[in-house]
Amino acid sequence: MTIRKAPARIAPAPAEQIRPLVGLPANAPTGPDGPLAHIEGRPVLNVQAVIGKHPELLVALSPMLTALGLGVLPLRDRELAVLRVGYGLRSDYEWAHHAAVGAKAGLTEQEIARVAIGPDAPGWSEFDAALLRAVDELRGPRARVSDRTWAQLIVRYDEQQMVELLATIGAYTMLAYILNSCDVAIEDWFTDPPALPEV
Repeated sequence: MTIRKAPARIAPAPAEQIRPLVGLPANAPTGPDGPLAHIEGRPVLNVQAVIGKHPELLVALSPMLTALGLGVLPLRDRELAVLRVGYGLRSDYEWAHHAAVGAKAGLTEQEIARVAIGPDAPGWSEFDAALLRAVDELRGPRARVSDRTWAQLIVRYDEQQMVELLATIGAYTMLAYILNSCDVAIEDWFTDPPALPEV
């Protein structure tokens, strides 16, 4: 599937206005093999520059997103959840960036593609399927993880991890709303960004 190109509804703020408001924390995993390798040394991300049109909001959101990114969930698990959010909400931007991070976190190309099929696709472990199902259930009419899915997740996750999982799904849902509605473009420097799969 090709990546949707539309004129931005809100143009990104100039990088020099955004750079002082954001940045990688000192304890962020870095280096060519780190999960953030594709953005290290790059200009401000377009998502930051668009949210930066409301500087107070960007300043408030950045620490929360950093806390989630450096939190207690295994990186692979977090990326599975974020990819399912990005796919479910058809966010080209979220999918492209998190497919790259997910690959660094140990997700195979087949697993990344399988996220689009969902929790019932053959090949998932019971836990991975529950993780993907939690995303789908939270986007359902009750916005609640079912008892069955919860029970499958707490086999591995403690209470802190469960809270972080719910917050991660919610945060990236909010970001997808902004990305999609503002038509935030994938950065020009991101060569060959992974496109949303067609299922």
